[in-house]
Amino acid sequence: MKKSGMMLGLCVAMGLSTASFAGSKGGMSVYVDTVNRHFNGSMGTARNSADSNQNLYCYISSSGYGVCMATDAAGTNASCFTNNAGMVSVINSLNSDSYVQISYDSAGTCTSILVGTGSHHDPKQP
Repeated sequence: MKKSGMMLGLCVAMGLSTASFAGSKGGMSVYVDTVNRHFNGSMGTARNSADSNQNLYCYISSSGYGVCMATDAAGTNASCFTNNAGMVSVINSLNSDSYVQISYDSAGTCTSILVGTGSHHDPKQP
């Protein structure tokens, strides 16, 4: 009887620890900084936002260039263009659940593009 009580206690503790350490969740609303020339956010969070302004998207063309654009909740816009093959490749890795962080110069040319995809990013909702 003592062993079964101990096993029950262990099982309960394990169940609670699983609930306590369930997958990390979070999202990053679209953030646009036109002074320091960068923008970032999670695609799913932008899609799921309660406001009607947030959006975040990138395009690539068969001509070898890419364009990324963002609008934050306040309606501030930013965009950049690149024909750098490495950056176009990174844009191509984006999916609807990705996080993206982009910097650009005063001419509107993308200077860095970082893409992250992970289970903690909000998936887009319909």
